[in-house]
Amino acid sequence: MSRKYLLGVFAFAGMALASDVRIVEEIVAKVNGDIITRSELERGRMMLEYELKQQGLSGMRLQQALQEREKDLLKDQIDQLLLVQKGKELSINVDTEVAKQLAEIQLQSKITDPDKFQQWIHEQSGQSYEDFRQQMKNNFLTRRVIGQEVGSRISVPRSEIEKYYEEHKNEFIRQEQVF
Repeated sequence: MSRKYLLGVFAFAGMALASDVRIVEEIVAKVNGDIITRSELERGRMMLEYELKQQGLSGMRLQQALQEREKDLLKDQIDQLLLVQKGKELSINVDTEVAKQLAEIQLQSKITDPDKFQQWIHEQSGQSYEDFRQQMKNNFLTRRVIGQEVGSRISVPRSEIEKYYEEHKNEFIRQEQVF
């Protein structure tokens, strides 16, 4: 009898503990050992919404554009993750570009104190300074990989360049100025 009683107590305690379980983070995709989480997708959605607002969209047009571009959000994040992995595989280092960009942002914001600047970044972007810096690094790495792997293989014949120039000659003419 006491054995059944103990099993009942353990079963009850197990159910009580199981009902208290909360999901902290949900993995949406796994790409070559790296993961994309639900919060990363949500952060991407918020950034997309911010970009669309910067383009002047609002109201119903904003919602329509957001729904249209939201469909590709996961695919875009997987693509970026693959490009970042390729950049790491190629040992591409973009730390100097990231440091320059952060210094430029800090100069434009006119905030000299590093702690206040990090707080300002958090307020402006809605993410921690480290996450902001990592995202910037990933963007630079992605661009560098695309430039190195794709751009280096593109060759435009000289005749096409000359033809384009002749057709768009007026776009290349600048007004005379004195500096």
